[in-house]
Amino acid sequence: MLTKKITTVLALTLLITGTVVSAAPQIAQVASMFKCIAEVKVKLGQKVKKGQFLFECNQDILKIQKKFNEQDLKFNKLVIEGAGKLIKSNAISLADYQESVKDRINATEALSLTEIEMKDSKYYAPFDGTVTKIIRYTGSGLGDNDDEIEVTEGDVLVDTKSPVALVCTRYPGVLELKVKLAQKVKKGDLLFTSNTDAFEAKEIQTRNLKTYFNHIFTRRKKLLKTHTVSEFLYITAENDYNRAVMNYEIVKLQIAQSSCHAPFDGTVTEIFRYSGSGNGSGKPVLNITGN
Repeated sequence: MLTKKITTVLALTLLITGTVVSAAPQIAQVASMFKCIAEVKVKLGQKVKKGQFLFECNQDILKIQKKFNEQDLKFNKLVIEGAGKLIKSNAISLADYQESVKDRINATEALSLTEIEMKDSKYYAPFDGTVTKIIRYTGSGLGDNDDEIEVTEGDVLVDTKSPVALVCTRYPGVLELKVKLAQKVKKGDLLFTSNTDAFEAKEIQTRNLKTYFNHIFTRRKKLLKTHTVSEFLYITAENDYNRAVMNYEIVKLQIAQSSCHAPFDGTVTEIFRYSGSGNGSGKPVLNITGN
């Protein structure tokens, strides 16, 4: 009862005096929904407008996937056009035709999902404000639902002299640390790598498949000119080769992305995992504090 009276008196006092109680500024933690590599588009202390681009997940692998998805959809459209002609003359069964329709639906869905992921991998300021914290800088691994950038509403003074970067793994693996605690580093210095044995084995496999399907594709391309192979077999070989190229290029990127480098000049101020330790995707390895 006493609390209610005090609240009422306070409200009447504010009403009579005209005092305005200002709300605290909004603070937004902007996070990623995917495990990826961070690509930061703003600087610590930067003023941003609502809707301004803050950061994204690295798009390199998604771009390769999208290119193949488009090629695969083009291939499936040609297949279904051919199947449509063949079923009219009863040259193929209804089941074969329906299978080609299903393949086209799957190819359309695959392209759509890649485009959605590319779109949903970009993140923007929710209101006008200031970038008051950057947790991971460009090149660091980023886990799904990990906070990445903090935006505080309004014009805020930020100490930008000693930024702190949390550097994380992109892929699960056993760590090999390349720096020591308290070591000075320059921007671009190698900080650590994750074991890539599995990726390297996959690279050999995908390279061999790329070579094999390139041989088939090249041979059928020559045979097509002499009309000794059908156009369908030619475009099938082309699509198989495109898929092999995509898989090879992706695994090469995964090997490259298993190494992390210093985002700026600074000092190794914390190490969370040392050489020989396993580490998951997007998990912290060390902190770099800028000079």
